[in-house]
Amino acid sequence: MNGRDGDPDDGGPYEPTWESLDTHPVPEWYHDAKLGIFVHWGVYSVPAWAPTDAEIGGDHASPYAEWYPYYMYDEDSPTHAYHVAEYGEDVEYDDFIREWDAAEWDPAEWADLFADVGARYVVLTGEHHDGFPLWDTHYTKYSAAQMGPERDLVGDLAAAVRDRGLRFGASYHANYNYYQPGFEGRFGHPDYAVGPLRGEESRPGPEYVDFMNAKYRELIRRYDPDILWFDTPNAESDHLRAKELMADFYNRAAERGQGVAVNDRAATDAVGGTIDPEDPGETHGDFITPEYATLDRVTERNRSEDESDHIDPADLVRTFVDIVAKNGNLLLNMGPRADGTIPDPQRERLEALGDWLTVNGEAVFGTRPWTVAEDGESGVPVRYTWRDGVLYAMALAWPDDQLTLGVPAHTRSVPGDATLLTDGGGRACGTSTQRETVTVSLPERPDHEHAYVVRFGGVDRP
Repeated sequence: MNGRDGDPDDGGPYEPTWESLDTHPVPEWYHDAKLGIFVHWGVYSVPAWAPTDAEIGGDHASPYAEWYPYYMYDEDSPTHAYHVAEYGEDVEYDDFIREWDAAEWDPAEWADLFADVGARYVVLTGEHHDGFPLWDTHYTKYSAAQMGPERDLVGDLAAAVRDRGLRFGASYHANYNYYQPGFEGRFGHPDYAVGPLRGEESRPGPEYVDFMNAKYRELIRRYDPDILWFDTPNAESDHLRAKELMADFYNRAAERGQGVAVNDRAATDAVGGTIDPEDPGETHGDFITPEYATLDRVTERNRSEDESDHIDPADLVRTFVDIVAKNGNLLLNMGPRADGTIPDPQRERLEALGDWLTVNGEAVFGTRPWTVAEDGESGVPVRYTWRDGVLYAMALAWPDDQLTLGVPAHTRSVPGDATLLTDGGGRACGTSTQRETVTVSLPERPDHEHAYVVRFGGVDRP
């Protein structure tokens, strides 16, 4: 290590170029993990409000409650109108800090819940666009360690989830800082009554970039995250120096023998509909983040939401199955209350997914995509995963007494014994193999819901 936590390291196998960084291998644990939890928690969890009918990235509104600190100062925004009505004109964003006490927060209870659900990693917002770090940083007193909760939230959660055998990651959003005066940002700056201090879409000055990147390096050195989640679109420029941060992160991990992963947002906008998972274009980093390609709302807790604004448990399970069959991981977002408790609608959906995985987890964790992801031979949607000669066919609806699959058309081997996964460990199924299909005779419907798994032995992956 060179100097203070925020100083660059010297040397290592990776250089700050895409040619070098693109040689970094995705760790096997990430391929195996399949499920992570993303926690959006901050000062914005106190007001916790956004208009649910707003469009992503709208001119004057967003369904993101974590963007409250921006839109509360936009006089044309419904968030501003809500803020004035609820709190008054004189209440500033920083006034919410004293109300964010995290008094009921138990990081071990969170870790137990996430582990019981089946998550293999947890990502916490290290610093969101409000510029309020959640760790005990050397670089500013404006942090959760010295204000509000007066706790090192990053350190406490990292320790708790690692105690349960989960990996830990942190996100960093400071490139878009709502309150950094020298940065116009994507949406303009709310403090400028007449116009920006600099030209339209101006970028932060070098002093701010040095400050921002020093904090990020400090985060890396203090907690050695397994995942870095950039939310700094197009930060790969020489001005923002994200490639230097990635090289430092990879080199430190290589020295420690730690398998780590970085998302793609240091090199692309990757928001809205800009990433097509099947044709992502040029990307860098270890995995792409097609945030709205599958789910069109990925938000922090919002007190204006009702039951209909949360994903249905059946849709959650089926979406997860589809993602895994297509070589993806699901990073499922949740937003705690300001006191650190998890709202019941979020907890219920986590538990529903966990209940399904208790029965069917072997078809998910540690698997790889098969020759084809989907099957059109059956009357119900089917997704495939595979591991070590075992093929899993996951039906997204109960097919009654028979399930016909096009497995023989995609493999040289004849499927072996078929078993329906159930809470009791599995029930044997009869099979009838034709030239290009196999028909599975199913026993009675199992007790669990949402998706149903048939396991075949002796299936190769040509």
